[in-house]
Amino acid sequence: MNTRTFLIPVLSMFSAAAIACGAGQDDQGGGGDTANGGNNSNGGSTANFGTDGGGGQGEGAGFADGGGTSVGGGCAGDDFTAEKVPLDMYIMQDQSGSMSDPPAGGSGTRWDAVVAAISEFVNQDEAAGVGVGIQYFPLESGANCNTAQCMSDGDCGAGCGPCEIPPGFPFGICSGFGATDSCTALDYSTPDVEIGVLPGNANAIIASMNAHGPTGGTPTSAALQGAIDHARAWAGGNPGHATIVVLATDGDPTSCETDLAAINAIAAAGANGSPPVLTFVIGVGGSVGALNGIAQAGGTNQAFMIDQDPDVQQAFLDALNTIQGQAIPCAFLIPEPPPGEDINFDEVNVHYTPSEGMAGNIPYVESEAQCPASGLAWHYDDPANPTQIVLCPGACSTISADTGGVVKIVVGCTTYVP
Repeated sequence: MNTRTFLIPVLSMFSAAAIACGAGQDDQGGGGDTANGGNNSNGGSTANFGTDGGGGQGEGAGFADGGGTSVGGGCAGDDFTAEKVPLDMYIMQDQSGSMSDPPAGGSGTRWDAVVAAISEFVNQDEAAGVGVGIQYFPLESGANCNTAQCMSDGDCGAGCGPCEIPPGFPFGICSGFGATDSCTALDYSTPDVEIGVLPGNANAIIASMNAHGPTGGTPTSAALQGAIDHARAWAGGNPGHATIVVLATDGDPTSCETDLAAINAIAAAGANGSPPVLTFVIGVGGSVGALNGIAQAGGTNQAFMIDQDPDVQQAFLDALNTIQGQAIPCAFLIPEPPPGEDINFDEVNVHYTPSEGMAGNIPYVESEAQCPASGLAWHYDDPANPTQIVLCPGACSTISADTGGVVKIVVGCTTYVP
């Protein structure tokens, strides 16, 4: 069998030395014996990693006693360098009136600090290749919200509801009455600057920010819904990309839907949808509890609260850099086969050579839910339509900490399942 071996470069969350990679021809003919009686190019014995047991790489990870497929032993072929998973972020930036206030821990205005930080981020070498787009909230409402008294949402008119009826009252008040902030998610799903790869998109983003300034309230619900809607649509058109929302705000919601449980539900629907869209939150002020709630519901654990930092600009930049590292999972693109050839997803293996110890194939599991509590394993992002190979948390931790390890994707050998 002629198998093509794809060498995988380190993702941005790994240090450059964490996983050594190479391109070009891979000499599969030399070295020691493999578990299947063949040879491997690494010069040492090859076995299969188990998902539990002792004596292997990582806590609880052991070696299987042969029986699987390893690099070598009839799996010789050409080497190709694969691309890392691209990251795209849609920044939803608060431009409410309070952004003109000074941060609690520093001088100047919150707005100026944020603009300076994003400008630096989009121009730094480390962000090259990342896709970034931006929109702001609030946007001005195109609706004429002159109806105050209501019996139903329909009485308020599009973009001016909902109708809020207090208990025991026969009528209510349209929440959008007299408001100038748009409560329409569609407005926020249209970017001021579309997602584009850096550094090419940097000047457009900087020019956009310079054309905006603080005004209005904080319609978090509509802005977040619009941001997630756009990120999901973008991800659908760019399969294989990791697409996220970065919600940067200085306060709790003040207009449109202000119920925190409802806003958290928007973030949760994004994280649990298909394709999933995680929401990262940067707080330049506001309630820690409220912003942490959005982040947790959005699949990112907690918000980056930076208002108390004496250097808000640097803290905001640090948050963006951390998000860039966290947002790209321990994942690899499935290599594109040569013209005229197809990949059999039942013949894909993740081959890991640790800096110390025996090389082996990492076991496959069907989903993240089946990842072992410890040890090495991997799964596809979507078993029905795979676009990425994703390492389970144990494998991610072990491999990212291995300063001399090598990871390969081997296509054409039966997938190792313990």
